[in-house]
Amino acid sequence: MNYNSWTFWLLFIAVIIPYWRLSHKRQNHLLLGASYLFYGFWDYRFLFLVLISTYIDFIGGLGVAGVQLSRQRLTRLSLFVIASCGLLSTGIRYPELWASLQTGDGHGIAAALPKSLSDYYIFFGTTALTLTYQAMLPWLYSRPEELRRKLFVWISMVANLAILGFFKYCDFFIDSLRGALETVGLGHWGGSALGILLPAGISFYTFQAMSYTIDIYRREAEPTDDFCDFALFVCFFPHLVAGPIMRAHTLLPQVVEPRRMKPGDFEEGLYLVVMGLVKKVVIADNMAPLADNVFFRFANGTSGTLTAAEVLIGIYAFAIEIYGDFSGYSSVARGISKWLGFDLAINFRLPYLAVSPSDFWKRWHISLSSWLRDYLYIPLGGNKGGSWMMYRNLMITMLLGGLWHGASWTFVAWGLYHGLILCLFRLFNISDPKPVGSAGAKLYWLFRVAVMFQLTCIGWLLFRADSFGSVMAIAQALCGSYQLTPTAIASLATMGFYCGLLFLLEWLLDGEQRLDRLISASWLWRGTAYAYLAFMLLVFHAATAYEFIYFQF
Repeated sequence: MNYNSWTFWLLFIAVIIPYWRLSHKRQNHLLLGASYLFYGFWDYRFLFLVLISTYIDFIGGLGVAGVQLSRQRLTRLSLFVIASCGLLSTGIRYPELWASLQTGDGHGIAAALPKSLSDYYIFFGTTALTLTYQAMLPWLYSRPEELRRKLFVWISMVANLAILGFFKYCDFFIDSLRGALETVGLGHWGGSALGILLPAGISFYTFQAMSYTIDIYRREAEPTDDFCDFALFVCFFPHLVAGPIMRAHTLLPQVVEPRRMKPGDFEEGLYLVVMGLVKKVVIADNMAPLADNVFFRFANGTSGTLTAAEVLIGIYAFAIEIYGDFSGYSSVARGISKWLGFDLAINFRLPYLAVSPSDFWKRWHISLSSWLRDYLYIPLGGNKGGSWMMYRNLMITMLLGGLWHGASWTFVAWGLYHGLILCLFRLFNISDPKPVGSAGAKLYWLFRVAVMFQLTCIGWLLFRADSFGSVMAIAQALCGSYQLTPTAIASLATMGFYCGLLFLLEWLLDGEQRLDRLISASWLWRGTAYAYLAFMLLVFHAATAYEFIYFQF
Protein backbone atom coordinates (compact mmCIF):
# COMPACT_ATOMS: atom_id res chain seq x y z
CA MET A 1 0.00 0.00 0.00
CA ASN A 2 1.90 3.04 -1.29
CA TYR A 3 1.22 6.75 -0.92
CA ASN A 4 0.93 6.93 -4.70
CA SER A 5 -1.95 4.41 -4.76
CA TRP A 6 -5.68 4.97 -4.42
CA THR A 7 -5.83 2.20 -1.84
CA PHE A 8 -3.85 4.24 0.65
CA TRP A 9 -5.92 7.37 0.18
CA LEU A 10 -9.14 5.40 0.65
CA LEU A 11 -7.69 4.14 3.95
CA PHE A 12 -6.67 7.64 4.98
CA ILE A 13 -10.13 9.06 4.18
CA ALA A 14 -11.69 6.29 6.27
CA VAL A 15 -9.42 7.33 9.14
CA ILE A 16 -9.63 11.12 8.92
CA ILE A 17 -13.45 11.40 8.62
CA PRO A 18 -14.19 10.09 12.13
CA TYR A 19 -10.77 10.92 13.62
CA TRP A 20 -11.36 14.41 15.02
CA ARG A 21 -14.79 13.39 16.36
CA LEU A 22 -13.34 10.72 18.63
CA SER A 23 -11.87 10.93 22.11
CA HIS A 24 -8.09 10.83 22.43
CA LYS A 25 -8.05 7.16 23.45
CA ARG A 26 -10.30 6.15 20.57
CA GLN A 27 -8.17 8.19 18.18
CA ASN A 28 -5.17 6.11 19.22
CA HIS A 29 -7.10 2.86 18.79
CA LEU A 30 -8.23 3.95 15.32
CA LEU A 31 -4.68 4.88 14.31
CA LEU A 32 -3.30 1.61 15.68
CA GLY A 33 -5.82 -0.44 13.72
CA ALA A 34 -5.13 1.56 10.57
CA SER A 35 -1.38 1.13 11.08
CA TYR A 36 -1.66 -2.65 11.35
CA LEU A 37 -3.95 -2.74 8.30
CA PHE A 38 -1.49 -0.53 6.40
CA TYR A 39 1.46 -2.79 7.20
CA GLY A 40 -0.46 -6.04 6.80
CA PHE A 41 -1.53 -5.01 3.30
CA TRP A 42 1.95 -6.00 2.06
CA ASP A 43 2.13 -9.33 3.86
CA TYR A 44 0.04 -9.83 6.99
CA ARG A 45 2.36 -12.63 8.17
CA PHE A 46 5.05 -10.12 9.10
CA LEU A 47 2.76 -8.28 11.49
CA PHE A 48 3.88 -10.76 14.13
CA LEU A 49 7.42 -9.33 13.89
CA VAL A 50 6.10 -5.85 14.62
CA LEU A 51 4.14 -7.25 17.57
CA ILE A 52 7.13 -9.16 18.96
CA SER A 53 9.40 -6.12 18.69
CA THR A 54 6.69 -4.03 20.36
CA TYR A 55 6.24 -6.56 23.16
CA ILE A 56 9.97 -6.86 23.87
CA ASP A 57 10.59 -3.13 24.03
CA PHE A 58 7.39 -2.35 25.93
CA ILE A 59 8.43 -4.75 28.70
CA GLY A 60 12.06 -3.66 28.36
CA GLY A 61 11.29 0.04 28.77
CA LEU A 62 9.24 -0.61 31.89
CA GLY A 63 11.96 -2.92 33.21
CA VAL A 64 14.67 -0.30 32.74
CA ALA A 65 12.52 2.20 34.65
CA GLY A 66 11.71 -0.33 37.38
CA VAL A 67 7.96 -0.35 36.66
CA GLN A 68 6.23 -3.72 36.99
CA LEU A 69 2.96 -4.72 35.39
CA SER A 70 0.50 -6.82 37.35
CA ARG A 71 0.67 -10.55 36.75
CA GLN A 72 -2.78 -10.49 35.15
CA ARG A 73 -1.87 -7.73 32.65
CA LEU A 74 1.40 -9.39 31.79
CA THR A 75 -0.29 -12.75 31.21
CA ARG A 76 -2.97 -11.20 28.99
CA LEU A 77 -0.31 -9.38 27.01
CA SER A 78 1.78 -12.54 26.54
CA LEU A 79 -1.27 -14.55 25.46
CA PHE A 80 -2.20 -11.81 22.99
CA VAL A 81 1.26 -11.93 21.39
CA ILE A 82 1.24 -15.75 21.25
CA ALA A 83 -2.27 -15.90 19.78
CA SER A 84 -1.43 -13.22 17.24
CA CYS A 85 1.67 -15.15 16.19
CA GLY A 86 -0.42 -18.29 15.77
CA LEU A 87 -2.91 -16.51 13.56
CA LEU A 88 -0.32 -14.67 11.50
CA SER A 89 2.67 -16.97 11.11
CA THR A 90 1.30 -20.51 10.70
CA GLY A 91 0.43 -20.15 7.01
CA ILE A 92 -3.34 -20.12 7.30
CA ARG A 93 -4.74 -19.12 3.89
CA TYR A 94 -7.49 -16.78 5.02
CA PRO A 95 -9.13 -16.00 1.63
CA GLU A 96 -9.62 -19.72 0.94
CA LEU A 97 -10.71 -20.32 4.53
CA TRP A 98 -13.31 -17.55 4.37
CA ALA A 99 -14.67 -18.77 1.03
CA SER A 100 -14.90 -22.34 2.32
CA LEU A 101 -16.65 -21.25 5.51
CA GLN A 102 -19.25 -19.39 3.47
CA THR A 103 -19.99 -22.46 1.35
CA GLY A 104 -19.61 -24.99 4.14
CA ASP A 105 -16.87 -26.81 2.23
CA GLY A 106 -15.16 -28.98 4.83
CA HIS A 107 -12.39 -30.12 2.49
CA GLY A 108 -11.70 -26.48 1.55
CA ILE A 109 -11.49 -25.52 5.23
CA ALA A 110 -9.00 -28.31 5.91
CA ALA A 111 -6.93 -27.36 2.85
CA ALA A 112 -6.68 -23.74 4.05
CA LEU A 113 -5.25 -24.74 7.44
CA PRO A 114 -1.59 -25.60 8.18
CA LYS A 115 -0.69 -29.12 7.07
CA SER A 116 2.74 -29.91 8.48
CA LEU A 117 4.60 -29.50 11.74
CA SER A 118 7.02 -27.07 10.07
CA ASP A 119 4.16 -24.57 9.68
CA TYR A 120 4.16 -24.24 13.48
CA TYR A 121 7.90 -23.78 14.05
CA ILE A 122 7.70 -19.97 14.35
CA PHE A 123 4.62 -20.24 16.56
CA PHE A 124 6.27 -22.76 18.90
CA GLY A 125 9.48 -20.73 19.04
CA THR A 126 7.63 -17.49 19.78
CA THR A 127 5.53 -19.18 22.45
CA ALA A 128 8.61 -20.63 24.17
CA LEU A 129 10.53 -17.35 24.10
CA THR A 130 7.55 -15.27 25.27
CA LEU A 131 6.77 -17.56 28.20
CA THR A 132 10.46 -17.81 29.11
CA TYR A 133 10.81 -14.03 29.09
CA GLN A 134 7.73 -13.67 31.29
CA ALA A 135 9.04 -16.32 33.69
CA MET A 136 12.39 -14.50 33.94
CA LEU A 137 10.84 -11.14 34.83
CA PRO A 138 10.64 -11.66 38.63
CA TRP A 139 14.32 -12.60 38.66
CA LEU A 140 15.25 -9.62 36.45
CA TYR A 141 13.35 -7.18 38.67
CA SER A 142 15.06 -8.57 41.78
CA ARG A 143 18.54 -7.64 40.50
CA PRO A 144 20.29 -4.51 41.81
CA GLU A 145 19.07 -1.39 40.05
CA GLU A 146 22.01 -0.74 37.73
CA LEU A 147 22.33 -4.40 36.78
CA ARG A 148 18.57 -4.63 36.19
CA ARG A 149 18.65 -1.59 33.91
CA LYS A 150 21.54 -3.02 31.89
CA LEU A 151 19.97 -6.46 31.59
CA PHE A 152 16.69 -5.11 30.23
CA VAL A 153 18.37 -2.84 27.69
CA TRP A 154 20.66 -5.65 26.53
CA ILE A 155 17.72 -8.03 26.11
CA SER A 156 15.99 -5.39 24.01
CA MET A 157 19.02 -4.77 21.82
CA VAL A 158 19.92 -8.44 21.34
CA ALA A 159 16.34 -9.44 20.51
CA ASN A 160 15.79 -6.61 18.02
CA LEU A 161 19.15 -7.06 16.32
CA ALA A 162 18.61 -10.84 16.16
CA ILE A 163 15.28 -10.34 14.38
CA LEU A 164 16.79 -7.77 12.02
CA GLY A 165 19.89 -9.88 11.43
CA PHE A 166 17.99 -13.06 10.64
CA PHE A 167 15.44 -11.62 8.24
CA LYS A 168 17.71 -9.12 6.52
CA TYR A 169 21.21 -10.60 6.60
CA CYS A 170 21.01 -14.38 7.05
CA ASP A 171 20.87 -15.21 3.33
CA PHE A 172 23.50 -12.55 2.60
CA PHE A 173 26.05 -14.10 4.96
CA ILE A 174 25.24 -17.64 3.78
CA ASP A 175 25.81 -16.60 0.16
CA SER A 176 28.98 -14.73 1.11
CA LEU A 177 30.33 -17.72 3.02
CA ARG A 178 29.55 -20.06 0.13
CA GLY A 179 31.25 -17.69 -2.31
CA ALA A 180 34.35 -17.47 -0.09
CA LEU A 181 34.53 -21.27 0.21
CA GLU A 182 34.15 -21.70 -3.55
CA THR A 183 37.15 -19.45 -4.15
CA VAL A 184 39.34 -21.84 -2.15
CA GLY A 185 37.84 -24.99 -3.64
CA LEU A 186 35.55 -25.82 -0.72
CA GLY A 187 32.22 -24.84 -2.28
CA HIS A 188 30.65 -28.21 -1.33
CA TRP A 189 30.90 -27.17 2.34
CA GLY A 190 28.74 -24.08 1.91
CA GLY A 191 25.02 -24.17 2.66
CA SER A 192 22.28 -22.84 0.44
CA ALA A 193 20.36 -19.62 1.07
CA LEU A 194 17.09 -19.99 2.96
CA GLY A 195 15.11 -17.70 0.65
CA ILE A 196 13.97 -15.49 3.54
CA LEU A 197 11.55 -12.74 2.56
CA LEU A 198 12.50 -9.25 3.73
CA PRO A 199 9.70 -7.61 5.77
CA ALA A 200 8.93 -4.07 4.60
CA GLY A 201 10.51 -1.34 6.73
CA ILE A 202 12.06 -3.73 9.26
CA SER A 203 15.19 -1.56 9.61
CA PHE A 204 13.10 1.52 10.39
CA TYR A 205 10.75 0.18 13.06
CA THR A 206 13.50 -1.92 14.65
CA PHE A 207 15.73 1.13 15.14
CA GLN A 208 12.83 3.17 16.47
CA ALA A 209 11.80 0.48 18.97
CA MET A 210 15.40 0.02 20.14
CA SER A 211 15.91 3.74 20.69
CA TYR A 212 12.92 3.78 23.10
CA THR A 213 14.59 1.40 25.55
CA ILE A 214 17.98 3.05 25.15
CA ASP A 215 16.54 6.53 25.76
CA ILE A 216 14.85 5.33 28.95
CA TYR A 217 18.15 3.80 30.05
CA ARG A 218 19.82 7.16 29.43
CA ARG A 219 16.97 8.86 31.34
CA GLU A 220 16.11 10.91 28.26
CA ALA A 221 12.55 9.54 28.02
CA GLU A 222 9.82 8.23 30.31
CA PRO A 223 8.15 4.86 29.63
CA THR A 224 4.44 4.34 29.08
CA ASP A 225 2.52 1.51 30.73
CA ASP A 226 -0.18 1.56 28.04
CA PHE A 227 0.62 -1.12 25.47
CA CYS A 228 -1.65 0.37 22.80
CA ASP A 229 0.04 3.76 23.10
CA PHE A 230 3.47 2.19 22.78
CA ALA A 231 2.34 0.01 19.87
CA LEU A 232 1.17 3.15 18.07
CA PHE A 233 4.54 4.78 18.74
CA VAL A 234 6.27 1.83 17.04
CA CYS A 235 3.96 1.42 14.04
CA PHE A 236 2.39 4.85 13.39
CA PHE A 237 1.55 4.26 9.75
CA PRO A 238 2.58 7.56 8.08
CA HIS A 239 6.27 6.84 8.70
CA LEU A 240 6.24 3.12 9.48
CA VAL A 241 8.10 1.65 6.50
CA ALA A 242 10.43 4.45 5.35
CA GLY A 243 10.85 6.93 8.19
CA PRO A 244 11.66 9.40 9.46
CA ILE A 245 12.93 7.39 12.45
CA MET A 246 11.43 9.11 15.47
CA ARG A 247 12.69 9.23 19.06
CA ALA A 248 10.66 8.43 22.15
CA HIS A 249 11.03 11.88 23.68
CA THR A 250 9.55 13.55 20.58
CA LEU A 251 6.88 11.15 19.26
CA LEU A 252 5.67 9.29 22.35
CA PRO A 253 4.37 12.43 24.14
CA GLN A 254 2.38 13.21 20.98
CA VAL A 255 0.82 9.74 21.24
CA VAL A 256 0.12 9.89 24.97
CA GLU A 257 -1.17 13.48 25.20
CA PRO A 258 -4.36 14.77 23.52
CA ARG A 259 -3.72 16.33 20.13
CA ARG A 260 -5.12 19.30 18.26
CA MET A 261 -4.42 20.90 14.93
CA LYS A 262 -2.46 24.13 15.24
CA PRO A 263 -2.98 27.14 12.98
CA GLY A 264 -1.25 26.48 9.70
CA ASP A 265 -1.14 22.69 10.11
CA PHE A 266 -3.67 22.07 7.35
CA GLU A 267 -1.94 24.39 4.88
CA GLU A 268 1.53 23.01 5.68
CA GLY A 269 0.21 19.46 5.47
CA LEU A 270 -1.39 20.17 2.09
CA TYR A 271 1.85 21.53 0.64
CA LEU A 272 3.90 18.65 2.05
CA VAL A 273 1.52 16.02 0.69
CA VAL A 274 1.25 17.58 -2.77
CA MET A 275 4.97 18.31 -3.04
CA GLY A 276 5.81 14.83 -1.77
CA LEU A 277 3.60 13.20 -4.37
CA VAL A 278 5.08 15.41 -7.09
CA LYS A 279 8.60 14.47 -6.03
CA LYS A 280 7.65 10.79 -6.21
CA VAL A 281 5.37 10.36 -9.24
CA VAL A 282 6.62 13.29 -11.34
CA ILE A 283 10.32 13.55 -10.52
CA ALA A 284 11.47 10.15 -9.19
CA ASP A 285 9.33 7.93 -11.40
CA ASN A 286 10.22 9.93 -14.53
CA MET A 287 13.93 9.80 -13.68
CA ALA A 288 13.82 6.04 -13.08
CA PRO A 289 13.82 5.07 -16.80
CA LEU A 290 16.79 7.37 -17.46
CA ALA A 291 18.74 5.74 -14.63
CA ASP A 292 17.62 2.21 -15.50
CA ASN A 293 18.69 2.74 -19.11
CA VAL A 294 22.26 3.00 -17.82
CA PHE A 295 22.38 0.55 -14.92
CA PHE A 296 20.45 -2.23 -16.66
CA ARG A 297 22.85 -2.11 -19.61
CA PHE A 298 25.77 -2.73 -17.28
CA ALA A 299 24.02 -5.37 -15.17
CA ASN A 300 26.31 -8.09 -13.84
CA GLY A 301 29.36 -6.36 -15.26
CA THR A 302 28.33 -6.52 -18.94
CA SER A 303 29.56 -3.82 -21.30
CA GLY A 304 27.09 -1.15 -22.35
CA THR A 305 26.99 0.82 -25.60
CA LEU A 306 26.60 4.30 -24.11
CA THR A 307 28.93 7.27 -24.24
CA ALA A 308 30.52 8.63 -21.09
CA ALA A 309 28.17 11.62 -21.15
CA GLU A 310 25.11 9.35 -21.37
CA VAL A 311 26.39 7.21 -18.49
CA LEU A 312 27.11 10.24 -16.32
CA ILE A 313 23.66 11.68 -16.99
CA GLY A 314 22.15 8.32 -16.02
CA ILE A 315 23.98 8.47 -12.67
CA TYR A 316 22.73 12.03 -12.19
CA ALA A 317 19.22 10.77 -12.98
CA PHE A 318 19.50 8.17 -10.23
CA ALA A 319 20.72 10.84 -7.80
CA ILE A 320 17.56 12.82 -8.55
CA GLU A 321 15.39 9.69 -8.51
CA ILE A 322 16.46 8.53 -5.06
CA TYR A 323 16.13 12.03 -3.64
CA GLY A 324 12.66 12.53 -5.09
CA ASP A 325 11.59 9.05 -4.05
CA PHE A 326 12.83 9.12 -0.46
CA SER A 327 12.27 12.78 0.39
CA GLY A 328 8.88 12.55 -1.30
CA TYR A 329 7.87 9.75 1.06
CA SER A 330 9.08 11.74 4.06
CA SER A 331 7.19 14.84 2.90
CA VAL A 332 3.91 12.95 2.51
CA ALA A 333 4.47 11.27 5.89
CA ARG A 334 4.96 14.66 7.55
CA GLY A 335 1.98 16.16 5.72
CA ILE A 336 -0.62 13.56 6.66
CA SER A 337 0.80 13.49 10.19
CA LYS A 338 0.09 17.20 10.50
CA TRP A 339 -3.52 16.52 9.50
CA LEU A 340 -3.63 14.01 12.37
CA GLY A 341 -2.09 16.42 14.89
CA PHE A 342 1.46 14.99 14.85
CA ASP A 343 4.77 16.69 14.05
CA LEU A 344 7.37 14.40 12.50
CA ALA A 345 11.00 15.40 12.13
CA ILE A 346 12.30 16.97 8.92
CA ASN A 347 14.31 14.26 7.18
CA PHE A 348 15.86 16.17 4.27
CA ARG A 349 17.25 19.68 3.91
CA LEU A 350 18.42 20.33 0.33
CA PRO A 351 21.14 17.64 0.50
CA TYR A 352 22.59 18.38 -2.93
CA LEU A 353 23.58 21.85 -1.73
CA ALA A 354 25.99 20.26 0.75
CA VAL A 355 29.60 21.45 0.60
CA SER A 356 31.24 18.55 2.48
CA PRO A 357 30.47 14.97 3.54
CA SER A 358 29.57 16.03 7.10
CA ASP A 359 27.30 18.74 5.69
CA PHE A 360 25.67 16.15 3.42
CA TRP A 361 24.80 13.89 6.35
CA LYS A 362 23.28 16.85 8.18
CA ARG A 363 20.93 17.20 5.20
CA TRP A 364 20.31 13.64 3.94
CA HIS A 365 18.20 11.11 5.87
CA ILE A 366 18.70 13.24 8.96
CA SER A 367 16.82 10.90 11.28
CA LEU A 368 19.13 7.98 10.41
CA SER A 369 22.39 9.96 10.48
CA SER A 370 21.49 11.45 13.87
CA TRP A 371 20.49 7.96 15.11
CA LEU A 372 23.85 6.54 14.05
CA ARG A 373 25.62 9.49 15.66
CA ASP A 374 23.80 9.24 19.00
CA TYR A 375 23.57 5.44 19.37
CA LEU A 376 26.73 4.27 17.62
CA TYR A 377 29.35 6.93 16.88
CA ILE A 378 29.27 8.69 20.27
CA PRO A 379 29.10 5.44 22.32
CA LEU A 380 32.14 4.21 20.36
CA GLY A 381 33.98 7.28 21.61
CA GLY A 382 33.10 9.88 19.00
CA ASN A 383 35.81 12.50 18.64
CA LYS A 384 37.50 11.50 21.89
CA GLY A 385 40.70 9.51 22.13
CA GLY A 386 42.66 11.20 19.37
CA SER A 387 42.45 11.43 15.61
CA TRP A 388 42.94 7.74 14.83
CA MET A 389 40.16 6.70 17.21
CA MET A 390 37.90 9.30 15.60
CA TYR A 391 38.68 7.91 12.13
CA ARG A 392 38.05 4.37 13.37
CA ASN A 393 34.70 5.38 14.85
CA LEU A 394 33.69 7.16 11.64
CA MET A 395 34.55 4.15 9.49
CA ILE A 396 32.71 1.69 11.77
CA THR A 397 29.65 3.93 11.89
CA MET A 398 29.48 4.45 8.14
CA LEU A 399 30.21 0.78 7.39
CA LEU A 400 27.28 -0.27 9.57
CA GLY A 401 25.20 2.56 8.09
CA GLY A 402 25.88 1.13 4.64
CA LEU A 403 24.98 -2.38 5.80
CA TRP A 404 21.77 -1.00 7.33
CA HIS A 405 20.68 0.00 3.83
CA GLY A 406 20.92 -3.47 2.37
CA ALA A 407 22.42 -6.95 2.52
CA SER A 408 24.97 -6.51 -0.25
CA TRP A 409 28.70 -5.86 -0.43
CA THR A 410 28.02 -2.85 -2.67
CA PHE A 411 26.13 -1.24 0.22
CA VAL A 412 29.04 -2.01 2.52
CA ALA A 413 31.37 -0.37 -0.02
CA TRP A 414 29.01 2.63 -0.22
CA GLY A 415 29.19 3.05 3.56
CA LEU A 416 32.97 2.68 3.60
CA TYR A 417 33.27 5.20 0.77
CA HIS A 418 31.32 7.80 2.73
CA GLY A 419 33.37 7.01 5.82
CA LEU A 420 36.55 7.51 3.80
CA ILE A 421 35.60 10.93 2.41
CA LEU A 422 34.44 12.00 5.88
CA CYS A 423 37.86 11.06 7.23
CA LEU A 424 39.73 12.79 4.38
CA PHE A 425 37.85 16.07 4.82
CA ARG A 426 38.65 15.96 8.55
CA LEU A 427 42.26 14.94 7.94
CA PHE A 428 42.87 17.98 5.75
CA ASN A 429 40.70 20.19 7.99
CA ILE A 430 38.53 21.38 5.07
CA SER A 431 35.99 23.83 6.47
CA ASP A 432 32.49 24.50 5.13
CA PRO A 433 32.08 27.81 3.25
CA LYS A 434 28.88 29.88 3.37
CA PRO A 435 27.14 31.46 0.34
CA VAL A 436 27.59 34.96 1.75
CA GLY A 437 30.02 37.82 1.31
CA SER A 438 31.87 38.70 -1.86
CA ALA A 439 31.20 37.33 -5.32
CA GLY A 440 34.36 35.26 -4.99
CA ALA A 441 33.11 33.65 -1.78
CA LYS A 442 29.80 32.78 -3.43
CA LEU A 443 31.57 31.31 -6.46
CA TYR A 444 33.76 29.22 -4.15
CA TRP A 445 30.62 27.97 -2.37
CA LEU A 446 29.11 26.97 -5.75
CA PHE A 447 32.36 25.18 -6.64
CA ARG A 448 32.24 23.23 -3.36
CA VAL A 449 28.58 22.32 -3.96
CA ALA A 450 29.49 21.00 -7.42
CA VAL A 451 32.45 18.99 -6.07
CA MET A 452 30.37 17.46 -3.27
CA PHE A 453 27.61 16.54 -5.72
CA GLN A 454 30.14 14.67 -7.86
CA LEU A 455 31.46 12.85 -4.77
CA THR A 456 27.90 11.97 -3.78
CA CYS A 457 27.19 10.59 -7.25
CA ILE A 458 30.26 8.34 -7.03
CA GLY A 459 28.62 6.93 -3.92
CA TRP A 460 25.29 6.51 -5.75
CA LEU A 461 27.11 4.42 -8.36
CA LEU A 462 28.08 1.97 -5.60
CA PHE A 463 24.59 2.17 -4.12
CA ARG A 464 22.68 1.47 -7.36
CA ALA A 465 24.94 -0.99 -9.16
CA ASP A 466 24.03 -4.66 -8.76
CA SER A 467 27.64 -5.85 -8.44
CA PHE A 468 31.23 -4.68 -8.32
CA GLY A 469 31.53 -5.88 -11.91
CA SER A 470 28.87 -3.34 -12.87
CA VAL A 471 30.68 -0.64 -10.92
CA MET A 472 33.92 -1.34 -12.79
CA ALA A 473 32.17 -1.48 -16.18
CA ILE A 474 30.41 1.85 -15.56
CA ALA A 475 33.62 3.43 -14.25
CA GLN A 476 35.40 2.29 -17.41
CA ALA A 477 32.60 3.74 -19.57
CA LEU A 478 32.99 7.08 -17.77
CA CYS A 479 36.51 7.31 -19.18
CA GLY A 480 35.14 7.58 -22.72
CA SER A 481 33.79 10.42 -24.84
CA TYR A 482 31.80 13.25 -23.28
CA GLN A 483 30.39 14.47 -26.57
CA LEU A 484 26.75 15.44 -26.12
CA THR A 485 24.75 13.04 -28.25
CA PRO A 486 21.05 13.55 -29.08
CA THR A 487 20.26 11.00 -26.35
CA ALA A 488 22.29 12.93 -23.78
CA ILE A 489 20.70 16.25 -24.78
CA ALA A 490 17.21 14.74 -24.60
CA SER A 491 17.95 13.30 -21.15
CA LEU A 492 19.23 16.65 -19.87
CA ALA A 493 16.16 18.42 -21.26
CA THR A 494 13.90 15.85 -19.58
CA MET A 495 15.66 16.37 -16.23
CA GLY A 496 15.41 20.14 -16.54
CA PHE A 497 11.72 20.05 -17.46
CA TYR A 498 10.63 17.82 -14.59
CA CYS A 499 12.98 19.15 -11.91
CA GLY A 500 13.89 22.77 -12.61
CA LEU A 501 10.94 24.79 -11.28
CA LEU A 502 10.13 22.25 -8.58
CA PHE A 503 13.62 22.39 -7.12
CA LEU A 504 13.54 26.18 -7.35
CA LEU A 505 10.37 26.21 -5.25
CA GLU A 506 12.00 23.88 -2.74
CA TRP A 507 15.06 26.14 -2.57
CA LEU A 508 12.88 29.21 -1.94
CA LEU A 509 11.26 27.39 1.00
CA ASP A 510 14.63 26.13 2.33
CA GLY A 511 13.47 22.57 1.86
CA GLU A 512 10.66 22.23 4.39
CA GLN A 513 11.99 24.62 7.01
CA ARG A 514 10.33 27.80 5.75
CA LEU A 515 6.86 26.71 4.72
CA ASP A 516 5.63 29.93 6.31
CA ARG A 517 6.97 31.78 3.28
CA LEU A 518 4.40 30.05 1.10
CA ILE A 519 1.57 30.20 3.62
CA SER A 520 2.07 33.93 4.26
CA ALA A 521 2.58 34.77 0.56
CA SER A 522 -0.12 36.57 -1.41
CA TRP A 523 -2.93 34.50 -2.82
CA LEU A 524 -1.51 35.02 -6.32
CA TRP A 525 1.84 33.41 -5.47
CA ARG A 526 0.23 30.63 -3.45
CA GLY A 527 -2.31 29.95 -6.17
CA THR A 528 0.41 29.88 -8.83
CA ALA A 529 2.54 27.46 -6.81
CA TYR A 530 -0.33 25.07 -6.08
CA ALA A 531 -1.66 25.28 -9.64
CA TYR A 532 1.75 24.38 -11.01
CA LEU A 533 2.15 21.46 -8.61
CA ALA A 534 -1.35 20.17 -9.41
CA PHE A 535 -0.72 20.57 -13.15
CA MET A 536 2.53 18.58 -12.98
CA LEU A 537 0.91 15.93 -10.79
CA LEU A 538 -2.14 15.44 -13.01
CA VAL A 539 -0.57 15.83 -16.45
CA PHE A 540 3.07 14.78 -16.18
CA HIS A 541 2.97 11.91 -13.69
CA ALA A 542 5.01 8.92 -14.84
CA ALA A 543 3.27 6.29 -16.94
CA THR A 544 4.74 3.57 -14.71
CA ALA A 545 4.43 3.68 -10.93
CA TYR A 546 7.55 2.46 -9.12
CA GLU A 547 7.66 1.20 -5.55
CA PHE A 548 9.42 3.46 -3.05
CA ILE A 549 13.12 2.56 -3.08
CA TYR A 550 13.54 2.60 0.69
CA PHE A 551 10.74 0.08 1.25
CA GLN A 552 13.40 -2.60 0.69
CA PHE A 553 15.33 -1.35 3.73
